[in-house]
Amino acid sequence: MKREHLAFLLGGLAFGFLFGFGVAHALATRPGSTPAQEAAGEIPSPAGPPAPSQIPSGAQAGGGGAPMMAELQRLQQQVRDHPDDGAAWTRIANLYHDAEMFPQAVGFYEKAATLLPNDPNLLTDLGVCYRRVGEPQKALDVFTRAEKADPKHWQSLYNQVVVYMDLNRHAEAVAALGRLEKVNPQAPRLAELKQAVEQGRAGRS
Repeated sequence: MKREHLAFLLGGLAFGFLFGFGVAHALATRPGSTPAQEAAGEIPSPAGPPAPSQIPSGAQAGGGGAPMMAELQRLQQQVRDHPDDGAAWTRIANLYHDAEMFPQAVGFYEKAATLLPNDPNLLTDLGVCYRRVGEPQKALDVFTRAEKADPKHWQSLYNQVVVYMDLNRHAEAVAALGRLEKVNPQAPRLAELKQAVEQGRAGRS
């Protein structure tokens, strides 16, 4: 990794320290979704949550979010000492993702993806962030990579459908939906997604 790139990313991490209290309040439990994600129709990856002792609940965060700050500081030191630790970069990205600080999350996910290029959970979360910062084609590219890495990774398929609908690419949305139904016919909010696809097709006829 280039030294200047590491400095840039760690600068973003330092920026996050200034908002540590807000991050601690905003974190959602993975693999659940935040209210904003619910509204957007996205499905986050099932990358597991950190230990409860590391991430305070809303009530615990009232004390200043010290566990969150300690976690961020530990991760900052970890990636300085071990810049090839893909899990640490992913963990930093997850903190920003769950706090809905998507522009900051993108850089950390991109670094993690260079180290863990076939991790479908990581790629799916990167795709969600790309969508949130207005890069739908990049989102599709990484969702497709996630599906290729694990054809049964239903979250990447679900999000492909969402982005195809964003782009009014209805035939591709229908095809991705068909693959999703085969992989996981019990996927959360699948009925709502199917209805949205049908409405999109009807609107084009």
